Amino acid sequence: MRGLIGSLLICLGALSTTQAGPLHDAAKSGDLNAIASALDAGADIEEQEKGATPLFLAVRSGHAEAAELLIKRGADVNKESALGLPMTVAVLKNAADMIRLLLGHGADANGTTRGEPMLTLAVANGCLDCVKVLVEAGADVNAVWIQGDPAQRPSIITPYHLARHDDHADIAAYLKAHGVVILKPEPISAKLAAGDPAKGATFFASTCAPCHVVRPKDNSTIGPNLWDVVGRDKASTKFDRYSKTLLAWDGSWTYEDLNTFLAGPTLTTPGVNMEFRGVPNEADRLNVIAYLRTLSDSPVPLP
Repeated sequence: MRGLIGSLLICLGALSTTQAGPLHDAAKSGDLNAIASALDAGADIEEQEKGATPLFLAVRSGHAEAAELLIKRGADVNKESALGLPMTVAVLKNAADMIRLLLGHGADANGTTRGEPMLTLAVANGCLDCVKVLVEAGADVNAVWIQGDPAQRPSIITPYHLARHDDHADIAAYLKAHGVVILKPEPISAKLAAGDPAKGATFFASTCAPCHVVRPKDNSTIGPNLWDVVGRDKASTKFDRYSKTLLAWDGSWTYEDLNTFLAGPTLTTPGVNMEFRGVPNEADRLNVIAYLRTLSDSPVPLP
């Protein structure tokens, strides 16, 4: 998540050292007369040099008048170059006014760059003003970004989760006040007896075991040791990577709490460090919870 921002910023910085044609030079410098002259002479307004269109460069350099001129002369605000959309660089530069200008000329508030929604990118960059402009223009506050191969173990990230995770309290509060929906699965207690521990063990081995150990004396690895997790106080085992969200969740791990958390950690418990998709299928959750119950010398009785 943060890697995408870093790689894009490196690319943006590299642009300043590349050679460019007259139109691209004019866009970077904000020279309105030179932009008009280059276009009148037949320059391609969407031509990319080193991965950037003239509009992308004007936005990157903060030249609002140049960007507006290019748009009026036909530049597509939703045209994605190799380095991303014009909106991409506006968000990365925390340029709320430039974002507003692009939106005013038809830019998509729900556009994505390499699959990441603009709103998520704005949250990751910590720009509350950018978030407000995007949300006011219709950006989906519940947009889900699936980072990685959907068939493997992708990260599931929402703007609100990211704001909580990265300690952007002001952004989190704003998003929560503007329509954030937190997933809440149906109660599972009455169905727990139908869970199959053997099937749960198989599911756990393929989905959870890469991060969690389960034997009593094993040291925690990527995630905490799950021996005796049912009925254990939350965030209480020896493990130094608990999120602030989980540390603040009082009480012990009840069956319903496990059901809630496993349904999709970032969707049900925004701010946690566990960003994988979870166990969205209820039957799979029943089986996994049945298996987790067996990881104890004294399993917690079923409700």
